[in-house]
Amino acid sequence: MMAGLMTAAGGVALLTLAGAHASYLSLLPALLLWGAGIGLLTPGVVAAAVGAVDRRRAGLASAMSNTCRQAGGAVGIAGFGAVAGSPASAGFVGGLHALAVTAAGLFVLAAATTVAFLRP
Repeated sequence: MMAGLMTAAGGVALLTLAGAHASYLSLLPALLLWGAGIGLLTPGVVAAAVGAVDRRRAGLASAMSNTCRQAGGAVGIAGFGAVAGSPASAGFVGGLHALAVTAAGLFVLAAATTVAFLRP
């Protein structure tokens, strides 16, 4: 989980380097790290959720984890779009950079929370 959270934080933080005319290729490292981080994170989160409940509730815990992940992703994408605005607007890049810093900070906060509360 820690590797996934910190990898995702690094990928999102790289988005702060994107300029107004950034090519898709220049965004690729940030998006690959972000996606790889989420890929590393997800199995650990599901394992922690399933391990925290009685065996009879394992399916429910897995389903809740997956539902929260997907709903959170949808809300996050909508939030990014609402705050950053249209790519044609003058404030888009600044909004994207502010959101990237915020998202990276939230990943780091989640990592700190994981260290504080999750026991092996």
